Amino acid sequence: MRMLPGFQRNRYRKGMVTASSLLLLLATQTIAQSGRRAPKPPQPPVTTPKTDAEVTPKTGARDLRQKVSLLAGWEPSSKQLLSEDAIFKHFLHYLGGFKNVTVISLGDLKRDAAKKRAKRETESIVVMLQFDVDEFQAGTLILNPTDLDVRVLVFEPRTGQKKFEGEVYYKAVGGPMLKRDNWPAGTPIRITTEAVAIEAAEQVRDWLVIEEVRKGRR
Repeated sequence: MRMLPGFQRNRYRKGMVTASSLLLLLATQTIAQSGRRAPKPPQPPVTTPKTDAEVTPKTGARDLRQKVSLLAGWEPSSKQLLSEDAIFKHFLHYLGGFKNVTVISLGDLKRDAAKKRAKRETESIVVMLQFDVDEFQAGTLILNPTDLDVRVLVFEPRTGQKKFEGEVYYKAVGGPMLKRDNWPAGTPIRITTEAVAIEAAEQVRDWLVIEEVRKGRR
């Protein structure tokens, strides 16, 4: 075997040491990078929730500015369906949720009784829901009908005069689909008891707002 001169052996050893050091450095960087975690995304600034004093509700165009007291009753249909009771309960809830409106339930109330009650009142307005089962739809007799015509009535205190009459149609889920919604040209149709109650309550609220504007109280 041929031996390299001394200076060549020294140069060869230095080259090997340099190459080994370079490989060790590269391997160390690779291992470090493989175990490095991805930087966390910047966090949004923390905001402090506003207190009740800092949050001021805006007065909407459909909010009443004067306090109004309502007496609410309902006249069930001949079948007295469970949906009627549910609609009236939701109706009371949403009426009482309007700004400056207080509601007292009168329970079952015939139309004539509602008029007489309104005559005895000096401030409170009497409102009622009148239910009627829709047994005929498009000329067809419906067996075990569950759809309802819901009439909304408002009677003036002292005089007992009817000042407003609205209507909402309750289309029970799973019932015959013969009647179609042609709102705003006709009666609004709703398919849940809550939606019917909201529509009826909003009709009363809108009438109250119109009366407030007419009397110049806004």
